[in-house]
Amino acid sequence: MPLANLRPSALAASYQRFVRSGFVRHIVTLATGAALAQIVPLLAQPILTRLYTPHAFGVLSLYVALMSNLAVLATARYELAIVLPAEERRASNLMALSMCFATALAVLVLVAQLLGVNHWLLKLMGDAGSEHDIALWLYLLPLSLWLAGMMQAWTNWNNRHSRYRANASGRMSQSLGMSVTQLAGGMLHAGPGGLILGQFAGQVSSLLAQAREDFKRRFAWRHEVDRASMKQVACDYSEFPKVNTPHAFVTALQDSLTLSLLGALSGTATVGFYGMMMRLLKLPAALIGQAVAQVAYRELAEARNAGRPLRPIIKRMAFALGGMALVPFLVIQLAGEPLFGLVLGQTWRTAGRYAEAMSPFILFHFIASPLAMVPLVIERQRTAFLLSLVQTALFVGALWSGFHLWDDPVRAFRLVSWVMVGYFIFYFTWLYHAANK
Repeated sequence: MPLANLRPSALAASYQRFVRSGFVRHIVTLATGAALAQIVPLLAQPILTRLYTPHAFGVLSLYVALMSNLAVLATARYELAIVLPAEERRASNLMALSMCFATALAVLVLVAQLLGVNHWLLKLMGDAGSEHDIALWLYLLPLSLWLAGMMQAWTNWNNRHSRYRANASGRMSQSLGMSVTQLAGGMLHAGPGGLILGQFAGQVSSLLAQAREDFKRRFAWRHEVDRASMKQVACDYSEFPKVNTPHAFVTALQDSLTLSLLGALSGTATVGFYGMMMRLLKLPAALIGQAVAQVAYRELAEARNAGRPLRPIIKRMAFALGGMALVPFLVIQLAGEPLFGLVLGQTWRTAGRYAEAMSPFILFHFIASPLAMVPLVIERQRTAFLLSLVQTALFVGALWSGFHLWDDPVRAFRLVSWVMVGYFIFYFTWLYHAANK
């Protein structure tokens, strides 16, 4: 029906149906939990930036980037398949398979550390590795990777069973555990180790909250797990480790390459400013974007299984995300430097200048992140992987070119931002057309 022919009452009725739908209700549950989860870190941030130096935050950024790169390998991406099977038994075996891979990777990394890989990692971190105590905290990496894999698995397990409150509770517990530990570390002058230990404490808190329901039920689903079934689902969903794992690794590698390049070209303090800027500007993705992604993934999978069109869901996601994010990012672009200086302290005005330059990219990234679930549902992971290679090459290439053209981080970030806006416009166009095939 043409829009001009719709009466106000019809529009109001359509709006009421949309608001009352399970899709919106589940998003509100997750987004509310995420919003509450970010209150403590937001309140703690102005204190943390006065307790820790930009160099300390640079070390944290490098550690988190390293962990994030390896974490995408933790479950071989089988956790993303947990939502898809119609049979509960197959989902249970995918859950067990994900847990086995996470444990295996943690053991493998620990063995590598015992064989001396930490020495190489410290060299890779450059002046960040000059902090003597960072070597000790690197031994948390295997356990952090195991926790990350388990958190990823339980996020999708809870999504499958509509336990959105459990995931929201996990976010709140993670934020509280992380912030309290980092504040305590700052007061004890723990340096980068205080920030890293806080990251670890947040992971422990999150997993305990996410898995609480299964603890109560004594992991009843384990009775459906057997070796033969695990092998079967591993074969049936082999596209996830073959295609989605390299895709996710390349996406995470973009952050690691960016931080390493910044460290080499401008020092760890610049890494700290950049890391803080990205951490704060990506908060909306943590608040809303991931909530939309978790709910939409299940909605898209159900629509695909039922033979319903996917484009309406994709359009609804894209326009809703863009509408919510436009004004906040416009404010950041116009007044990022004074806002960062006011909230975080004058030392961090540089991060505000970076935020002004990068805000167009972050806006489009905010819209694109939840849409990354679409290729999984429409089975276009291979094309999405190739596009992720293009994205990483464009991002790192533009950053390198900007520094060599101007030797100025702000101008380099501005170049990166607009190059990536062009890429995302192409990506959205491809995704929309691919969803109709």
